[in-house]
Amino acid sequence: MSKRDSKTYNRPLGAKAYAAIAEVEGVRLTEAGRKRLAKTKNLPQEGRRAEILRAYKADKTTRT
Repeated sequence: MSKRDSKTYNRPLGAKAYAAIAEVEGVRLTEAGRKRLAKTKNLPQEGRRAEILRAYKADKTTRT
């Protein structure tokens, strides 16, 4: 058994890989999610994370 390189083993999934897994799992992106994804596409990782947290911390009645 070979030792795994931590630099390649612990990296996050890319958008294409995540989309393929989501499709197999039956996960569908909402319209609000599509808009958020387009809006945050060029943000750094921390900016995207902050935007997602804001969306999910919002009151359920105001979430779109």
